[in-house]
Amino acid sequence: MKSSVMKFGQHAGQTVLMYTLTNQHGTRLSVLNFAGIWHEFSVLDNGARVNLLLSSPTIAGYTDNPYYINRVIGRVAGRIKDATYHYQGQNVVVPNNEGKNTLHGGGRGWSDTFFNVTMTSDSIMLTAKITSKQDGFPGDLTSGIQYTLTSDDQVIVQMTGTQSVVDGVFNPTVHAYFNLGTTHDILDHTLQLASNSHLALAEDKVPTGTLLPNSGPFDLAHDSTLRQALTKMAHTTSEQGFDDVFVMNKRVKNLIAILKDTASSRTIEIMSNRNGLVIFTANSMTSNMPNNHGNGHRWVAVALEPQTLPNSENIHEFGDVTLKVGETRQEVIVYQYR
Repeated sequence: MKSSVMKFGQHAGQTVLMYTLTNQHGTRLSVLNFAGIWHEFSVLDNGARVNLLLSSPTIAGYTDNPYYINRVIGRVAGRIKDATYHYQGQNVVVPNNEGKNTLHGGGRGWSDTFFNVTMTSDSIMLTAKITSKQDGFPGDLTSGIQYTLTSDDQVIVQMTGTQSVVDGVFNPTVHAYFNLGTTHDILDHTLQLASNSHLALAEDKVPTGTLLPNSGPFDLAHDSTLRQALTKMAHTTSEQGFDDVFVMNKRVKNLIAILKDTASSRTIEIMSNRNGLVIFTANSMTSNMPNNHGNGHRWVAVALEPQTLPNSENIHEFGDVTLKVGETRQEVIVYQYR
């Protein structure tokens, strides 16, 4: 396996570095030290290099928009209603950064952090200590995110948190956007999910606690063409696409999603033991995001974000994301290229 480090740009007065691994098939993994941005997951297909991720040639393409493109998200992914939750009889207030709610850890956690980086023969390891003073969440979190590239074209992301000072919460993810083709949108992709239901969402996109059966464009249990689903949603939903939370079924080998570009047959399988998957089809993405499929525009890519169902801090039947003092938890997402 080959490795390299190079300068990618400047952000907030610091140097952004890109760390790259390449396996014997020519499959390439690149990660930035800022926000753990997953910049590249590229493969050789008939001699041509294809990046499976939506990717920007500059750091500004990642930072000068609100879409968390390919960033690691922690301490918690998703929305927390009213930026508040109750724990052991106390009202815990965390930063609000989307109206009155908290989105993706309040915006000052992993997604806004410069990490220390080390490399091994097959992995890129990012570490940082996220303090309560930094992100406004209870206690301090010693964090580690490890990206591993395997010889069979898997990327394994291991996200680890160790809590100190007081009890806190931990529900991380990778906000990775995929377009497996060479066209400017994902309409020729199919998406198959291990899911029979999705969450009802309030107008501010916070889960209400109600589960809805997957029907119509939400029925993705089989190979469902995104063209058909998104064309219908463009006329039937205010979002004009997916910005939704799917509830994962029990499944074999933790396989929760299969994304395929029908033109090339390039396929990504996603494995996770979490009970939720957020799907966002870049419905509102604007042209100020230069990328490898042109500028930002509707449906240019799909974000697939495995996590414990969001707002579980307030809806406990969604899952327990509490991380107690001295406790370490690791969450793993596996991406298999076929």
